[in-house]
Amino acid sequence: MSDLAVSLRQVRAEQRGFWRNPAAAFFGFFFPIMFLLIFGTIFKGEKACIDGTIGSRGQCVGGVVAPYNTFFVPAMAGWGVITTCFVSLTITVVIRRDTGLLKRMRGTPLPSAAFVAGILGSALISALIVVALTAIVGHLFYGSPCPVHPLPALVTVLLGGVVFCVVGLAVTALIPNADAAPAVVNALSLPLLFISGFFFNFNSPVLQDIAEVFPIYWFKESMLTAFGAKPSS
Repeated sequence: MSDLAVSLRQVRAEQRGFWRNPAAAFFGFFFPIMFLLIFGTIFKGEKACIDGTIGSRGQCVGGVVAPYNTFFVPAMAGWGVITTCFVSLTITVVIRRDTGLLKRMRGTPLPSAAFVAGILGSALISALIVVALTAIVGHLFYGSPCPVHPLPALVTVLLGGVVFCVVGLAVTALIPNADAAPAVVNALSLPLLFISGFFFNFNSPVLQDIAEVFPIYWFKESMLTAFGAKPSS
C-alpha cells in the first residue's frame, strides 16, 4: 500500500474518532457558532469600523464601515478554523502523549508521516465544515453574504489551517501534561483573538502593532477579504 493510501486511511480513522467524541465535536463546531448567535443578535443592525480608528464623533477614520455581522461572520469562521486546527488538535495530541498512545503507535507499522498527515488532514476537513456551517448560519439568520471570492476563501482556510496545525504541534512540546493543555492553548489564543479584532476593532495602535506580529491577525484579514467584508487591495 502506498504512503498516500495509508495517509488517507489515517485521515478517515481520525475523522471517525473525532465524530465519536461529542465533546470535541461540540467545542470545535458549535462554540464559534454559539458566539455568532449571541453577539450577532446583540449587535444586529449595528455598524463595524474595519481597519480604521474611531474618531471623536464616533466616525470611522481610515477604515471601512460595514454591518457588524458582515464583519463578524467571517471572523467567527476564522475562529472556528483556529479552534479546530490549533486548540482541539493541540489538546488531543497532548492527551495522546500522556496516555501513551503515541508511544504505542510508534511500535506499529504506521509511518510517522502518515500519522501526522492523518491528524492534519482530519483537522482541515473539520475546518472546512465549520467555515461552511458558520457561513450558512450567518447568511440565514443575519443576511451576511457568503464568500464573494470562493476560491481565495478555500485557499485561505486550507493554508491558515495548515499553519495553525503546525503551530499547534510545536506548542505541544511546551505543555507539561494533559491537565495543563486547555489552559495553555487558551492563554495563547484568546488574548490574540481579542487584540486581533475578531470580536471588536480595538482603537489602539499599540495593540495593532502587537497583533500584526502573529499569523492570527493576518488570517482574520484574509477571511474578511474573502467574504467581502473589506475590499481587496
